[in-house]
Amino acid sequence: MADESERKRLNVTNPNSARDHQSLIEKQIREAMERGDFDNLRGAGKPQNLARDPNVPEDWELAFNLLKNAGFAPDWIETRKEVDTAREKLFAPLQRFLQTPPSNQTEFAQQQTKLVQNFRAQAVELNRLIDIYNLKAPTSQVHLRRVRVEYEIEKFLSESQK
Repeated sequence: MADESERKRLNVTNPNSARDHQSLIEKQIREAMERGDFDNLRGAGKPQNLARDPNVPEDWELAFNLLKNAGFAPDWIETRKEVDTAREKLFAPLQRFLQTPPSNQTEFAQQQTKLVQNFRAQAVELNRLIDIYNLKAPTSQVHLRRVRVEYEIEKFLSESQK
């Protein structure tokens, strides 16, 4: 934030006020424009390339554009699609069971046990795929959380007893 003399010069009364803060920013931008600070910027007067992916290094842009134009995505995005599909397949049987549980108590217990066993095995595989995705992803901001297997099983068992 600007110091006291800067606030007085820009006529800002309360630096914590959102309106005054925006006013300060607008005045600083206007003054920079008047000084010509934005006159000789690279690409001035040309349309912006909004198709450029900021996560792609410049030396890889051509390769990624070729893939994109051919209908392919970077490997980490393809892996993400696999993760999303596997996650849906993992939880779908549990949801179906909860929506329409068997009326026979013996069948209920057998199906529930089988679902838990299948879930556990598939969740291990999904977590392996999530780990691969997280290693391929260009930044940690797009990383995915692993499935908390025991937590999800406990949640399923609890919901199925209701």
